[in-house]
Amino acid sequence: MGAGSIIPTPLRFSSGILIESSKAGKILLDIGPGTIEKLRKLGVNPNEIETVLVTHLHIDHVVDLLPLIKLRAYASDKRRLKIYGPKGIKEWLSLLITDQRLFGYLSRLGCPDLIDVHEKHSGSSLLNPDVKVSSTPVQHFGGIAYKLELGGRTITYSGDTPRDPKLIEFARGSTVLIHECSFPREKLFGKHTSDEDLIRIASEVEPEVLIVVHLYPEMEEREESLKRRLKDAFHGEVYIPRDLDIIEV
Repeated sequence: MGAGSIIPTPLRFSSGILIESSKAGKILLDIGPGTIEKLRKLGVNPNEIETVLVTHLHIDHVVDLLPLIKLRAYASDKRRLKIYGPKGIKEWLSLLITDQRLFGYLSRLGCPDLIDVHEKHSGSSLLNPDVKVSSTPVQHFGGIAYKLELGGRTITYSGDTPRDPKLIEFARGSTVLIHECSFPREKLFGKHTSDEDLIRIASEVEPEVLIVVHLYPEMEEREESLKRRLKDAFHGEVYIPRDLDIIEV
């Protein structure tokens, strides 16, 4: 849904990944601005999203969550939306939905009864009998990374983070590693991963498939070079997707 950063480019904007399988149903990893419109373009009904896994509460990862919740109030079947996120997401959502100075009208629409919110830090739980979700804290403003185990495959999603040995251990053995790569090393800014960092991460984790996301414009300029260097660093497949790209695993 979104393979870029908060700075829009012709190819990418914000963060959002749709996982779709017979075992998992439809799961969103983050839900940044524009996610709902991109679902429409792909012909996906937003009310069919069963679960949203939020890595952290920054605008480019979470801002379409309220519209997704509001849409539930207009749906005929009123299915509850499961929301997982870092510590503080319950209070954050409650404030937004109930405070009349903010979006308290959502309470009058019945939105609090249409969501099931879970706070995660570390550990594992079942999304459903066929899907296990694990999380671990990362070094990005209280954020967490996720690992999904489904259908004999493991998908690890870093969210935003600098290179983190704990996350590397968490991701080791993953079928698919979805990892951010925000900037070239010499332009690295904030708590993020550089191209040099990601090359080291890929060589240590050795996923079967590496999907590179959260590119800022500076990193887009080096996309082809990054792909070549990653292919030299480990034996798996490498994808650097654009918004609305579909990858089958």
